[in-house]
Amino acid sequence: MIIFLPFAFFLGACFGSFLNVIILRIPEEKSIWRRSSHCFSCNAPIPFYNNIPILSYCLLRGRCSRCGARFSPQYLIVELLTALLFAATFYYRFHAIVPALMDGVIPDWSLVQSALVPWLMDCTLLCCLIAMTWIDAVHFIIPLEITVTGFLVGFILCMWYPELKLVPAGLTAPASLMMKYWYTLGQIGMALVAGGGLLLLVRWLGSLYFKREAMGLGDVHLMFMLAMFMNWNLILLTIFISAFVGSIGGITAKLIMRKSHWRFEIPYGPYLALGAVISYFWGARLISWYIAFFLK
Repeated sequence: MIIFLPFAFFLGACFGSFLNVIILRIPEEKSIWRRSSHCFSCNAPIPFYNNIPILSYCLLRGRCSRCGARFSPQYLIVELLTALLFAATFYYRFHAIVPALMDGVIPDWSLVQSALVPWLMDCTLLCCLIAMTWIDAVHFIIPLEITVTGFLVGFILCMWYPELKLVPAGLTAPASLMMKYWYTLGQIGMALVAGGGLLLLVRWLGSLYFKREAMGLGDVHLMFMLAMFMNWNLILLTIFISAFVGSIGGITAKLIMRKSHWRFEIPYGPYLALGAVISYFWGARLISWYIAFFLK
């Protein structure tokens, strides 16, 4: 395992570097493809040997090699966070398979697939949530480019490996294979209604009550994206956790800013992201604990 984890870490750092490009350029409606990385102070291109994720920032002490301008710590934070999450989720998904590989045993493809596809799902979700959270916290927007990308990749992975949606075991015959896809589409449909549909209703009712937009449409788009990664019960848990934590955050913000009213904006996307991560990785355990503790 110790051989594979550095690979996952470095891959995550590379994706984190790309996430920084997304975070900086999408809110300003700049292309993320047309121009390579460059210094925002002297406008000089950053050569590839000074653009190694994490390492270059540390060696250059967060400064441009050409003009000495200081780079934001955001670059290091996003790259390091993404790298750590990639490595952690790789260990979580592959810890039962890698020892066999190290012993020279080639595992069956179905076993590899059962770890690989969920890991790709983990990485896709976490990348989308990191970029979305940072942008929403700074600019109060959730770019459609991020949610649409997450939606499409999540849908493709679900159809590639329907077991992600907890398809009942034993559906292996050709006729049953079609049932797998219908079951998966059904789970996606219920998650879309539970997540996006519920937030659309909240947005509409809140707007009627407050006589202004009560929730951004980007939050609704985010819930549609999350429906690709979680079933309806985890989607509802995500909304509950985000509402609970968001209420604490809103009250705290009101006290800090000494607002005498509640008509001020706070980004809700980061709270949805936190609720999504908790539900995605630990939601089934939380629901089982709740049922055992309160409904026994």
